Amino acid sequence: MKTDLQLKDKNSYGFTLLELLIVLAVMGLMMGLIGFSLLGGGGAELGAAQRELLGFVQQARSRAALSGSETRLIVNNDDTDEEKYHRYVELLVKDTCATNGNVRWLVMGEGKYLTDGVYFVPEDYDKSKTPSGWRSDAYTIWSDSSEDFTLNDAFKGERETNGDTSFKFLAFNKVGNVVFPESSGGGIQKAPRLVLSVGAPNPGGEGKPLRFDNPNAISGILLRRYGGFAVLELDDFE
Repeated sequence: MKTDLQLKDKNSYGFTLLELLIVLAVMGLMMGLIGFSLLGGGGAELGAAQRELLGFVQQARSRAALSGSETRLIVNNDDTDEEKYHRYVELLVKDTCATNGNVRWLVMGEGKYLTDGVYFVPEDYDKSKTPSGWRSDAYTIWSDSSEDFTLNDAFKGERETNGDTSFKFLAFNKVGNVVFPESSGGGIQKAPRLVLSVGAPNPGGEGKPLRFDNPNAISGILLRRYGGFAVLELDDFE
């Protein structure tokens, strides 16, 4: 005679492998949709650009520490070049001649573009058109916002200063620590912050070369003085 317990054990098979795979697939799809909705569109592009940028930042920090020389992550700041403006990224290592003190910048690898449709948000409020609801601190903070860092085109893996193209940059000193911008008026130094958003060129926009239409499509990276970083999502901005 079979007991109720025996009958229960016989009829209790649990989930099959196929059922588990289906559940995991549905959960993954739902998480993807949630992430996309939180960013208000452009979620995949922003995520890809953020990961690529994080890799560049880590490379720059490592290069500086290994070479014992200042390393800069540079971003094109020529607003007449729609293709590269606030999208083109390159790594440089400072090289100073021991005899005459001349400075040149050695190009590390190949430059890259951010994912299509994603741009660095300029630090100058007047350089981009933003919609209502834009976060008040969703602007990039470079290592030096005042310095006019101009370079010549790369030639044999080098760039000379005082060239025709302007760049913004994030700098790391010879031990690999990020360089903070100087504080204005004796205030607290603001940590460098690279802000990304889905945008587009804005030709004829009264001196505002970029346009950002979605106040929810924002992400970025916040740098720490002595190493480390924080990945910024929409809710991290005020």
